[in-house]
Amino acid sequence: MIPDRPALLAAIDRRLWRDLGFADPEPEILRFLPMLVVAWADGRLGETERATILERARGLPEPLLAWTHERLRHPPGPYFRYQVAHLLAFLLSVWPAPSPEGEEDWATCGEQWATDLIDQAGWLSRLFGAKASERATLAELRHLMEEHQILASDRIWALARGRHAEFEPRHAATLLEDGDQAFQGLAITLDGPGERIAVGSLLPLVRGVDLALDRVEELLAETVHLRENERWIVLAEEVYRRGRAPTSRQQAALTQALTERLGHPFEECSLAELAYLEDALSTDARWMSWYPGLVEELRMDRDEVVRTASPGGFHAERGHVRAAVAQQLVQGPAGLGFRVLEITAPTGSLRLASPVLRREPPTAEAVQWIARFLPDTCDPCTQLVLDEDGPRWVAEVHPTWPQRPPAKADPLLPGRALLVPPWVWFRAASALGVRYFSGRRKGG
Repeated sequence: MIPDRPALLAAIDRRLWRDLGFADPEPEILRFLPMLVVAWADGRLGETERATILERARGLPEPLLAWTHERLRHPPGPYFRYQVAHLLAFLLSVWPAPSPEGEEDWATCGEQWATDLIDQAGWLSRLFGAKASERATLAELRHLMEEHQILASDRIWALARGRHAEFEPRHAATLLEDGDQAFQGLAITLDGPGERIAVGSLLPLVRGVDLALDRVEELLAETVHLRENERWIVLAEEVYRRGRAPTSRQQAALTQALTERLGHPFEECSLAELAYLEDALSTDARWMSWYPGLVEELRMDRDEVVRTASPGGFHAERGHVRAAVAQQLVQGPAGLGFRVLEITAPTGSLRLASPVLRREPPTAEAVQWIARFLPDTCDPCTQLVLDEDGPRWVAEVHPTWPQRPPAKADPLLPGRALLVPPWVWFRAASALGVRYFSGRRKGG
C-alpha cells in the first residue's frame, strides 16, 4: 500500500501514473519500467528482449499484462523515458521501495532485470539519457538513488510538477543568423526555494523546405498509438531535423547569447525533453510561452495573456480572459480538420487554429498538407492564417527575421484564426484550463 502523504504529493503521484496510462498507482509494474525503457533505447525491440520481458510478465494481472503487451507492439514515443524517469525519481524521493518479506524491492529488482537485457551495467545512464560528462560515475547515480534523492538533471521533470511549479517559470529565446543558416535557442528557468533549474534546446531553422511525403506517412503510421501531443512532437523533430546542425562555433555563440538573455547558465536538452517539460507546466502550472522567432511571443501566465505580433495582437489580464474550443471542426482537405481555440476579453479576441487528423490511416490529402505547411508553422518569418469561410490559408511572410515587435499589433479580421503548431495549441488550451475534443474520425 502507498502510505498517506500531503495532498500535493498525492496529486503529483496520480498525475505521473496517468502519464503512463494508469488510472491508479500500479506498484507491480514498477520493476518492468526500466526494462521497457532499455529495450527501446535504440528505437527497436529485439525478439530476445521481447521474449525476456514477456516471460517475466506472465504473472502480472491481466490489465497490467495487456498494458505491457501494448508497450511491446509499438515504439512508446518520445516522452516515454522521461515519464518513467519522472515517476521513478519521484517515488524514490518520497516513497521508499516496499516489498513483501523475502522479495527484492522494486528498485533493486528493476535494476537487475534491466541489466539482464544489456551486456554491461549502466541501465540508469540509458534510462535517464545520461552522458558520461553529465554523470561522473554510475556509482554516483546509485548513491543518489540510495539516498532517495532526485537524480541530477532529471530532477527537472519531477520538480516541474512539484515545488518549482509554484514559482513563475521564465522563458528566453535568441536567434543566430550565420550566412544562409539560422538557429534558435529556447530555454526555461524554474526558480525554487534554494535552487534554480534551467534547461534549453538549440534548434536549426529552415525556410522553404517541405517534409518528404513518404516520411510523414511513415511517422504517422508509427505513432498512431500515441497521444496527439506526442504524435505531433515526433513530426516536429522531423521538421527540425531538416536543418543543418550548428557547428561547434555556432553552438558556442548561440549558447552564449541564450545564457546572457537568461542571466545564468542552462543545461542543454533535446527538443522532446523541452517539449515534455513545457507540456507539464502548461497542464499543471497553467503556464505556457511560445517564441516564434526572437521578439514575437505568445504567453500565458498567472497575470496576463499576451501575443506581441501582427496580426493577432492581444493583451489582457488573466482574470478577464475567457477561452473555449469551437465544438465544430473547420473543414479542411479530405481527412483533415482544424480545431479553433477562441480567447476573448473586453480588450479584444484571439483565435488559434491547429490541424487535426480525422481519419486513420491518414488520407493522402492530409499527409500532403502536413508535409507542405507544418514546417511553415515553425518558421519565425511565416505566419499562416486560416480563413474559416474558405477555408483557405493566408501566408504572411517576412523577408527578414523580426528584430523588434511591430509598432502596432493589428487584430485578426473576423472569421480568421492564426495557425499555430499543434503542440503550441495543446499547451495554450491546457494553460487556460480548456478541455478539447480529439476531432478524430475512424475509417472513411
